[in-house]
Amino acid sequence: MLLKASARWIWAILALFVGLAAVPAAARNVSVLVDATDGAVLRADGANALWYPASLTKMMTAFMVFEAAKSGKLQFADKITVSAAAAGQSPTKFGLKTGQKITVEQALTAMIVVSGNDAAVALAEAIGGTEERFASMMTHTAHAIGMTRSEFRNASGLPNAGQVTTAHDMALLAMRILDNYPEHYHFFSKRSVTIAGRTQPSVNGILSSYQGADGMKTGFTCGSGYNLVASAKRNGRRLIGVVLGGSNRGERAALMTKLLNAGFAEDGKGGIKLKDMPIKVSTAEQGPPPTLLKGGDCNQRVVEEGNSTITSTARISGWGVVFGAFPQKGQAESTIAGMKVKLKDVIKKGRPAIIQRTWEGLTRYSALLVGLDQAEAGKACKKVWAEKGYCLALSPAVLANPDAEWR
Repeated sequence: MLLKASARWIWAILALFVGLAAVPAAARNVSVLVDATDGAVLRADGANALWYPASLTKMMTAFMVFEAAKSGKLQFADKITVSAAAAGQSPTKFGLKTGQKITVEQALTAMIVVSGNDAAVALAEAIGGTEERFASMMTHTAHAIGMTRSEFRNASGLPNAGQVTTAHDMALLAMRILDNYPEHYHFFSKRSVTIAGRTQPSVNGILSSYQGADGMKTGFTCGSGYNLVASAKRNGRRLIGVVLGGSNRGERAALMTKLLNAGFAEDGKGGIKLKDMPIKVSTAEQGPPPTLLKGGDCNQRVVEEGNSTITSTARISGWGVVFGAFPQKGQAESTIAGMKVKLKDVIKKGRPAIIQRTWEGLTRYSALLVGLDQAEAGKACKKVWAEKGYCLALSPAVLANPDAEWR
């Protein structure tokens, strides 16, 4: 009896270690590839594992807008007013101002193309009254269409421990958008957006880097890693790929490219259907979402140490104002030079700063003036806004936070 009991304990311990070994490591990514024609799953790796959606959340917000338009609750030409709550969202955002009136179509485009958190909240409030109520509506709708492991707490994807999804659920959502609203899919293909004379480019690099890719959405936070839902079409055949948890934008693009290439190289005959995957949640997919990227691209990086321009956030003090993010450092330099002249009557002691950061998979150089007090920062942005320029005042706490997504 003692031997049998000991044997049972040994097997129990072994089973525990096997179970632990099966749980995805914190830095591991998950993915799924689906044939959009019939929902056949061509590739799946941890597709039911919980993950933070980041800005992939905006796909669900867009779906809710499409549903509201279909029901007659709103139309794309309707004007909505940007609230203080929407305008005050953390970046990434388009730069909408409190009281500004924009169309539903403009807000939707800004949300998808630039991944504007301000636009997402403006849409949420237009439909749900409050973002909190809209998030509850999102969750209800998600469950109704089969996204059984998804929970939403906001419209933008900004970090919230209760906001989770899976690769399976995001692929299912992409399928629903393509099937239910093909006439609106073009929003996910747009390369730029213009509102009130200001134009910003798409943050979705896969549109230009992969042949046949024509949508959908990127996402990034330090909790989620680099996420991507991509839809591509070749020779009349459309595939949907989902990658969650890339360690940087290059890896995310490489993982998606490999996934799509493998799918297009095959005959398209998959096994299990996407709709049937939730009933096969494995032990390894049962745990909580991972926490990713405490270093690497989540850290602001030193670009170049100069005599006058600050290039490390460790050297930034006081309040700051950011005038945008640019693909070339020279563009940031010229922007700062112009702003110093424009704001010479408002800012007396500000120092220039150029910080290289990555949002939504794209590396940019942020142009700032720092070392200000709060009143100076506010006055500076008011003057820039009056001329329809981009300006965002940042507190010392935000500037020092490596997870803050200012740009």
